[in-house]
Parts: sequence; structure tokens; C-alpha cells
Amino acid sequence: MSVTCTVRQRRSTPGKVGNSDRVKNAGKSAFQKLCSYNELPEWQRDNDKILRGYVRETRSLIKCVKSLFYFHNETVNIYTHLIPSGTYLALLLFFTDLVLIPQFPSTSMSDYIMINFFLLGAFLCLMCSSCFHCMKQHSEAHSDVWSKVDYMGIIVLISCSMVSLLYYGFHDYLLHFKLFTIVVVVLGSICAAFVLNDRFNAKNWRAFRAAFFVLFGFSGVVPIITGLVKFGIEESCKRVQLRFVLWEALFYIVGAVIYGLRLPETLLPGKFDFVGHSHQLFHVLVVLGSICHFRALIGSYFFLHTGLSTSNLLNLKVLS
Repeated sequence: MSVTCTVRQRRSTPGKVGNSDRVKNAGKSAFQKLCSYNELPEWQRDNDKILRGYVRETRSLIKCVKSLFYFHNETVNIYTHLIPSGTYLALLLFFTDLVLIPQFPSTSMSDYIMINFFLLGAFLCLMCSSCFHCMKQHSEAHSDVWSKVDYMGIIVLISCSMVSLLYYGFHDYLLHFKLFTIVVVVLGSICAAFVLNDRFNAKNWRAFRAAFFVLFGFSGVVPIITGLVKFGIEESCKRVQLRFVLWEALFYIVGAVIYGLRLPETLLPGKFDFVGHSHQLFHVLVVLGSICHFRALIGSYFFLHTGLSTSNLLNLKVLS
């Protein structure tokens, strides 16, 4: 009996070792897909302070998608925007219908449109960003296309954020809303023309890109000042939930500075290759900024529907 058990154990041992070897080999195989900065082709070289963990040029969309399932220096970039984009999609599909309308039957079509307008913009921005970081290693041509998609997503988020907040700031002053919305559309179109220009993607334009988007966002200061003059500090703070807007601006500005200066990897090259480098921090701060904006919209919505003010914007029927 003991001899039989011993034989069985010996026979089963190779299988166990084989399974272990397969796991190890899978890990090695994933790691072998990665390369150092010096091994990259010229078009893939962007940040010389990140030394390891790069996905090699794949020339395959399937291989790009497979990179979602092993760890490399773009993994955190992908998932810090992919997961929130899914959350915003769920909010877009269900939040207004299941939460806001039952609580406030006075919710108008314009409320419905503006809140979902922002949620759509946030979803598109974060999803475009995730796709860029997943697909950029395909080839130089694909990287250029996806980088433009990424930049367009940023423009969409800024535009949707500003227009949705303009609605709550000037819901009873249609002329102001229309005027500032036209300004946003014009500035957004100018930004789009820039980002679709190949020169905009050049490495030496990195700081300019960061400043460019910050300046577009800062154009929102004009309607805020207008509101402060027209309504006073107290009511303006209630209309647009100014404290959350200021937090939003702070997160975006700090994120842009970190992105432009490449902190902290510039100070300690090679120490933040996989986790903690500037682009990842920028992603986290963008998500935090978008959450602040969403909180501001919901606060403004509640203020509008407590009877303290009413909206005649667009003059659409009340949703039941």
C-alpha cells in the first residue's frame, strides 16, 4: 500500500512542478514583453526619466489589448481612467433617472440634458485616455492618432464641464448663458484645431500642451467673475457651488504642473517607473477634479430645485 502511494506521489509531482513552471513562465513571458527606455525606437521615447517597463512595439491591436492583463509602466495610467470612465457611464445611464427625478419631479429637460452632458464628457475623456495608453505601443502612426483622440477627450471634458456649470450659474439669464456658451464653443474649436496639428504632439511642446489646456479651463474665470458681480458672493457660491469649483481648479492646475515638470521622476529617475510617476498622478488628479465638478453640479441642482430659484432656460417641459 505504501509503495503504491509513493508511486502515485512521484507520478503527481511532475504535474505539480509543471503547473508551477507554467505560472513562472507566464510571468517571465509577460516580463519579456517589456523593455527599457534605451531599447525603444525613437518614436516611442518620450520620458527619459522612466527607465523600465515599456511595452515593445506590438504592430497588433490584439497584443495591445492583451497588455491590459500584465503589469507595465502604462498599467496604472490605463486603469486610473478606465475604471472611473465605467463609473461615469453607469451614472450617465442611471443616475438622473433613478436618483434625481424621483427626488425632484420638477427636474426639467434642461436639467436632464446638462447633468448628462457633463457625465458624457467625463466618460468620453477618461475612455479616450485609457484607449490611448493601451493602444499607443501599436506603432508610430497609431500612437499619433490615439494621442489626438486623447487630447480631444480633454477638450470635450473641459467644454462639457463649463457649459453645464454655465447653465446653473445663469439659468435665469438666457443671454449670458448663450454668450458664454458661444465663447466656450469657439475656444474649444480653436483648441481642437491645435491638437489636430502634428506639431502639437512634439516632445518639446509638452509644457505648452499643459499650459494650453489650463488656459482653456481658466477661461471659466470670466463667467464666475460676472456671476459674482451680478449676484454677489453668497448667491454665486450657491448657484455654482464655488468651493467645489475651486477645488476642481486646484486639482487640474496641480495635475498640469506635475505633468509639465515630470515630477517626481525627474528628481529620482528610475524610482517611479511602474507606480507614482507624473502621468499617473496627473490622471488621479483629473479624476478628483471631475468628481468635484460633479459634486458642484449636484449641489447647484439641489439649490435650483429647493424653491429658491426657478429655471426658464430652453423653456422645455418638466419631466414626469
